[in-house]
Amino acid sequence: MSNIYNLEPVTKGKVLLTTSHGDIEIELWARETPKACRNFVQLCLECYYDDTIFHRLVKGFCVQGGDPTGTGTGGESIYGSDFADEFHQRLKFNRRGLVAMANKSEPNSNGSQFFFTLGEAPELQKKHTIFGKVSGNTIFNVMRMSELETDNNERPLEPPSIKKTEILNNPFDDIIPRDIKHKSTEEKKEKKKKKSQMKATKNFKLLSFGEEAEEDEGEVHEVSNKLGKIASAHDKTNDPSLSKEVAVSAAQLEEDREKMKTQAERIRDKLKKELDEVKPVVVTTQKQEKLKALKKESEQLLTDIKGIGKEEKEERKKEAEKDSHLNESERKTVNEFRKELNEFKSKQTEMKPKSKSEREKHTMTLLEEFTKKLKDSSSGETKEPELPDEIMGEKQRSY
Repeated sequence: MSNIYNLEPVTKGKVLLTTSHGDIEIELWARETPKACRNFVQLCLECYYDDTIFHRLVKGFCVQGGDPTGTGTGGESIYGSDFADEFHQRLKFNRRGLVAMANKSEPNSNGSQFFFTLGEAPELQKKHTIFGKVSGNTIFNVMRMSELETDNNERPLEPPSIKKTEILNNPFDDIIPRDIKHKSTEEKKEKKKKKSQMKATKNFKLLSFGEEAEEDEGEVHEVSNKLGKIASAHDKTNDPSLSKEVAVSAAQLEEDREKMKTQAERIRDKLKKELDEVKPVVVTTQKQEKLKALKKESEQLLTDIKGIGKEEKEERKKEAEKDSHLNESERKTVNEFRKELNEFKSKQTEMKPKSKSEREKHTMTLLEEFTKKLKDSSSGETKEPELPDEIMGEKQRSY
């Protein structure tokens, strides 16, 4: 497809058709086909195509429009008569999305009608003038039209229409639109809105009974005029079995209405109270549950920290009570001893490995260091090396 596009000449001019199936942008070959392009642009400027339909659809072949009558037989060019065909060797019916002039199946018989190709159509070569192409993604709006259902005469059951046209890039600066009398869309809308003010009368010609129905209707009118207002047997006859008194008086009806109103108000009040008393259901999500658990953990940690602080304070108090009978010099020595003892304990905890394997490794490293020192020593004595207290303690534990 890219090779096909490269062979086509550069376009000059652009027109936008706003249709019932979306916008369609048409780029024009105004240099190669000046008559057809001038005709199309001027008709668009004159709003000639506004509110016209696409009256013909052949699936896989073309979508045709541009006839203001919507029949496929109307339409005039700007030249007052049919104008000549324009062919170019680089413009061929070899793809979809091309815009060409429709004619009367005769050469040089172009008017206002045009069509979009829906595929290759080599049989139309040198029979119809190609003057433009559909650009961009608007080709898909043309293809949407091709999916419509048609009758036996290739006419869409629901024809798509052109709402309005707009010239985006006019290749002809010297065009002066003509004053053509068109029925505006507003006038059409007003005609649709207007309703007939005639009184509804029966058309007896449309009925199957004809004159008999008309006679019956006249008799009904005569009888109704004679009788006047319809009355019941209670009022007309003097039968003692039929009472002329009203079953329910007007006062009683009013009382019943007031009772109904009061009952309705009571029901409303009860419903309001019930709605107010209903408590909103609290929906707990997984995130809220996690946050609650984290809050509990943090509170527990805070309590533990406070407890540790209290224990330290109590220990200090006990130590102070013990040291109360000592002198200042004795207190200093005791405090120094305690400091050293705490330091020793902290170092001991750091030095001591926790697991068995770590302890064994620690003892082995100490043994290796001790043997190295013995080897490096210059003394010739062959005494059995004395192990340090830490290793001896580890050995006893292992046994």
